[in-house]
Amino acid sequence: MPESRRRKAAVQKKRAQENVEIEKNRELKGSPRWWAPLMVGLMLLGLIIVVTAYVTGGNYPIGFDNGNYNLFLGFGVMLVGFLMTMGWK
Repeated sequence: MPESRRRKAAVQKKRAQENVEIEKNRELKGSPRWWAPLMVGLMLLGLIIVVTAYVTGGNYPIGFDNGNYNLFLGFGVMLVGFLMTMGWK
């Protein structure tokens, strides 16, 4: 026997309320406490690496033959920090 429309609407309303409760619980959950300090720390560390590479002519912090590797390293570390901002709540 087919179900009435009233019953389908009640079931859909109940499911919608459950979904709202689940979403509220997800929203209350934030990032871990270490997320923001690590994010900022990586951005600052990358900045320090880039500035050090420019000031020393590419010889420090890591002594490569070509100084551009230090710049790539610094920008890579900063990029990881900036990418972490997308996951921060």
